[in-house]
Amino acid sequence: MRGAEVWITGVGLLTSVGESAGENWASLRAGRSGIARHPSEENGTLPDNFFYHGAVPGHQDPPEVPPKLASQRKFLNRSSILGLYAAAEAVACAGLDMGDVAPDRKSLYVGSGDFTRVGYVDFYAALKQTAGEAWDAPEPASLNEAALHRVSPFFLLEGLPNNLFSYLSAMYEFMGPNGSFSSLSSCGAQALENCDRVLRFGEADVGLVVGCGSWAHPMVLLELDGLGILSRAKEGAASFRPFDKRRDGFFPGEGAAALVLESAESARARGARPLGRVLGTANCQEFSSDRYIPVPTGAVRRSVESAMAEADLASGDLAFILPHGSATPQGDAGELSALLEYGGKAKDPVPLAGWKPYTGHMGSASDLAEIVLGLRAMKDGRLPPTPGFALKEEAFETHHIPTEECAVAGAAFLSLSHGIGGQSSATIVAAP
Repeated sequence: MRGAEVWITGVGLLTSVGESAGENWASLRAGRSGIARHPSEENGTLPDNFFYHGAVPGHQDPPEVPPKLASQRKFLNRSSILGLYAAAEAVACAGLDMGDVAPDRKSLYVGSGDFTRVGYVDFYAALKQTAGEAWDAPEPASLNEAALHRVSPFFLLEGLPNNLFSYLSAMYEFMGPNGSFSSLSSCGAQALENCDRVLRFGEADVGLVVGCGSWAHPMVLLELDGLGILSRAKEGAASFRPFDKRRDGFFPGEGAAALVLESAESARARGARPLGRVLGTANCQEFSSDRYIPVPTGAVRRSVESAMAEADLASGDLAFILPHGSATPQGDAGELSALLEYGGKAKDPVPLAGWKPYTGHMGSASDLAEIVLGLRAMKDGRLPPTPGFALKEEAFETHHIPTEECAVAGAAFLSLSHGIGGQSSATIVAAP
């Protein structure tokens, strides 16, 4: 049973190509990418491809907050700060006064992917001071003394994955059903699914979903590179090319996306208008023995089938599909294969677009960001193309992957998200 209708009434988006949902959409329409080479003296010994990512300019400090939360600002990590900006934009976009909603009728779900505090980098200055030029094992008492003065006492708190969740809960008094997910790409979509279900089964009236991520950190890059999923940057920033037969991986980025969800009944009562509607969601899991890297074809197909069935739509009803599109050789192949199995070789195939090369892969924020942008594509009837895509693989000749912006029309669009470990999420979003 689908339950009550759920509306999207507010959106917020902060990425390397825009400080708002509107700015980001304008960047896509103009073909602008935020991926660039960011050299660093500290990381000078790392491979050159590590320096390519999508960085958000500024926004080092969180936005102004109520005085009662001022003391907690120091605990916020990078992606949590970005998430606060996106959340504030979404709430303002919805025209919603959170104080008008009972705390136990407000729901909060956050997907976080901030790994900037890994690797004990905070201790580098203290270690360098006490280890000497030869980097000998430091004397414990000297290291302890140096760490007292060179290491922030809040470094562990800054690394907590529920950083943003805790802050937003206190800021907007979310006391209804809630959850904080910390994983890789798909936990933003999982946060959306959970909030959607809470609203449509009447457990809350208003929900806020936020996805935030920051992957531009040396330790994170080393791990991603060890998995073989970063691009080699043979053609610089243009090397990120989803679905193209020359693809060799992605470039990371940082950013945040947020959506305000409301039950249609609650939104109508306050005179709100929808930006879109959540029609169907699904999550499936399929384990792989091959280092968990390939996108599991079976899980993708099942998640798409489940979400489409819940939405009561056929593939021909879709205006377009936004695959995960991470540009890894195995990942894209698995995803495209699953979509072929689901949709078959239709006479008029649904257009596909992969938008991560505009912003960089932002982990938990990426797929929620693409839902925000997908709503604008539905509104304008225009689909920006996949950057870098030019050459199809023979196995996927029947897929329609536009190389230029094209007109689109239909009832809804499908967004896909996948994570290492065999996770697959599908979300169906409709026009207002």
